[in-house]
Amino acid sequence: MALILCLETSSKNCSVSICKDGQMLFVKEYFDEQYCHGEQLHVLIQSLLSDSNISIHDFDGFAFSSGPGSYTGLRIGAASIKGFSFALNKPAIAISTLQSMTSGLLMEDIKFNNNNLLCPVIESRKDEVYTALYTHSGEEYLAPFSCNVVSFSFLEYLEKNTVYFFGPGKYKLQNIIQHKNAIFLHDNFPSAKHLASLVEEEFNN
Repeated sequence: MALILCLETSSKNCSVSICKDGQMLFVKEYFDEQYCHGEQLHVLIQSLLSDSNISIHDFDGFAFSSGPGSYTGLRIGAASIKGFSFALNKPAIAISTLQSMTSGLLMEDIKFNNNNLLCPVIESRKDEVYTALYTHSGEEYLAPFSCNVVSFSFLEYLEKNTVYFFGPGKYKLQNIIQHKNAIFLHDNFPSAKHLASLVEEEFNN
């Protein structure tokens, strides 16, 4: 049981949340096409602490989304968490961005079954994406990797499973992958509000 400050800076969505016992209590987000995390992150943190009436000293630990994603954004988030962790002698916890996106999807009112695979997708360089595959229960099926987007991408998985693609990079796949078992959901960006349950589990371990 822990009170944890969570940061998500891997994408254009700069996001901060406070989680307690695996539940998200407060969240603030700032979306900017220019990746203004260096300017906005600590403003969001200060605003969140003020609104929640929680001191930085009250936290049992600090967590951040570890990527994949924007190198600059991830560096800013990791540096901030390490600073809090070292200054206050509290644990720092890193959570895969793709795993947290999947955790967020599983909280939605969508019914998945044993034959389903969940595929979060984040933009990488031109014609490339970062992705991974998770089971219907959120267990890692294929570890995070980067790949070129071609028509036969994921074919071996689509032949045997229904694959749900989601996340801000799915548009790179949507017009290329034409398969009856490919389902494209929303393009929501990663968010600190999806870290709560994963962070609590890591803290307890």
